[in-house]
Amino acid sequence: MISMKQPGARYQVLLLLILLITGPAAWAQTATIKGRVITSDNQPAPYVTITVAGTNRNAITNEAGFYTLAKLQPGEYELEASFIGYETLRKPVAVTASQTLTADFQISISNSQLQEVIVTNSKSKFVYKSSEYVARMPLRNLENPQVYNVVGRALIQEQVIIERTDLYRNIPGSVPNFSAGGSMGLSMRGFSTTIGMRNGMATSAIVPLNPAILERIESIKGPSGTLFGSNRNVTFGGVYNYVTKRPYEAFGGELSLAGGSYEFGRVTADFNTPVNKEKTALFRINAAAQSEGSFQDQGFNKNFTIAPTFSYQVNDRLKFILDMEMTRGNYTVVSFGLGNLATITARNFKDLPLDYKKSYINNSIDVNNGINNIQAQVEYKISDKWKSQTNYLYSVGFYKNLYWTALNMTTDSTFTRVVRNQTPETFGNIEIQQNFTGDFKIGSVRNRLVAGIDYNHNYNDLYRATVNFDVVNINRPIRGISRPAIDSMSARQGFSTTSTVAKNASIYASDVVNITDQLLAMLSLRVDRYSTRGTFNVLTGLYTGAYEQTSLSPKFGLVYQVIANKLSLFGNYMNGFVNLAPVTQPDNTILVLQPQYGNQLEGGIKFDLYNTTLAGSLSVYDISVTNSTRTELVDGKNFTFQDGTQRSRGVEVEVIATPFAGMNIVAGYGFNENRYRNAAPPCRARMLFSVQRILATSG
Repeated sequence: MISMKQPGARYQVLLLLILLITGPAAWAQTATIKGRVITSDNQPAPYVTITVAGTNRNAITNEAGFYTLAKLQPGEYELEASFIGYETLRKPVAVTASQTLTADFQISISNSQLQEVIVTNSKSKFVYKSSEYVARMPLRNLENPQVYNVVGRALIQEQVIIERTDLYRNIPGSVPNFSAGGSMGLSMRGFSTTIGMRNGMATSAIVPLNPAILERIESIKGPSGTLFGSNRNVTFGGVYNYVTKRPYEAFGGELSLAGGSYEFGRVTADFNTPVNKEKTALFRINAAAQSEGSFQDQGFNKNFTIAPTFSYQVNDRLKFILDMEMTRGNYTVVSFGLGNLATITARNFKDLPLDYKKSYINNSIDVNNGINNIQAQVEYKISDKWKSQTNYLYSVGFYKNLYWTALNMTTDSTFTRVVRNQTPETFGNIEIQQNFTGDFKIGSVRNRLVAGIDYNHNYNDLYRATVNFDVVNINRPIRGISRPAIDSMSARQGFSTTSTVAKNASIYASDVVNITDQLLAMLSLRVDRYSTRGTFNVLTGLYTGAYEQTSLSPKFGLVYQVIANKLSLFGNYMNGFVNLAPVTQPDNTILVLQPQYGNQLEGGIKFDLYNTTLAGSLSVYDISVTNSTRTELVDGKNFTFQDGTQRSRGVEVEVIATPFAGMNIVAGYGFNENRYRNAAPPCRARMLFSVQRILATSG
């Protein structure tokens, strides 16, 4: 309170009255600019940055594409609409006092491109808000009841990732693994796989992929059979999807060189250009080559890849994308194992008289492999509410030769050298997929629906032998090992020559329903028909193991957005399945097996707070596996039974934070307990070891 008796009090009151009278008039002198950003196919464009050029004023478009810039002083400005990887749009505007001006933009990319690139807020370049691959439709992360983690190009560049195993370490609760054939993969939620999807499609079983061609990798957690089927790359722990780099509308490129110890050298090149002046035809090519030696006396790893991509926007409705890749690898591989512990007294590797700098092979005992991928996509906008997408992938991987040496300790001073010889072999996969996606309302209820059919043709031609090359005494001179000697032993023993063809035909549908603005439900179902003539033995000319199997895979999820676009609670029931061939029992009876199923219950939270300064998820899951097979001795013979069960439970946490400019935190934690409930004793022992390994390395 101001007393009128105080010196100068009357002047303070007068000043207060002037402010009260003139203040609103002064505030009303500012202006506001509002508008909307849409895509080339007239869909909302979220997460586009609108900046007032020459100032620090900016706004981000919301999910509906709207933005607002308030409290601008009257004058002339230039607005910039920017979108990562695409040309900035500019528009001059002039505003007067108390005016609300409308300024709209239309960016020259389609809604599907927008979803594919997954624009992120500038607060964190590591947060991906949505993906059209995970749910096979454009769906934001906070609307999706399934957990997935994304490692994108920004993080790949920050960490200078040159191997996929380094990339996988950024995925919470996952353990990288390696296949001697050249594929690298993950153990997720207690289940392992070394084969990934490529832009949502099933690849060959041989995947010597170089991270230089990747835009990102998506780790999709939990049994995902409803949308991804029962291909070799899908396990009950989840599936991971490689998303390759696509062309953009600006001219640009990048050349990088890297070097390191053990003769490591790497060069990568990335070149992008519009092909025509309208920028409707775009071309991009990525290439990489690297070579490295070993800390041991023998050993090397070399590979190169070239991956061109072409896109053509025919008109506002029709678009073509052609994506190709050729990768070749050449390296040595040696594995080490322990035999019967009853004959080995050492209980620690340091107690074994092994020279870790010796490989015990030579560089001629190597692997030459490769993969060729041709992927095509046709997108057609049927209407404002419906889109058609046709996908095709031809993927063939091969071994020109594979020599895989296993060193198996038999005593404290001796080990056997067992060599697997696969020369040559081919693994192919052809997939055709048709999806229809819609975003429409039934009454006042919004539906986002994908309905699709999928046909997968998988084949392999195998030519292999495994030979016990020799027994080595570490304390004595070691005999040389060579390819001619291995080939000679393999020929005398005889190669197993087989050929297998399998087919999957599926139909699926998934609908995301907005029960309210905050509550969403996902209902999905897949019907899958698997058939194979079995394995053809070239020597006998006979097929064995033919069978057909039909599987149903449902999925249900709920999402409640506690705070719209910021905090979600979710829960799901998810299903996956594996086709199992009939088994011939020791008494010559045939046991016809049912598909093996994995069923998951999961709940948790997802968050994207403080303008993407803090984002991540926390989930708790329980996966039960039924119809597993096990063997049991009956009258001295091993019979197969299909009553095995398995349970995998755990917790996963991911946190991505940007507390201040220049500081980024990407952290994760995973705990998994995976046990066979009904299985042969050796299986239970192996699984207990797996639990310990996952707990030691997760996070």
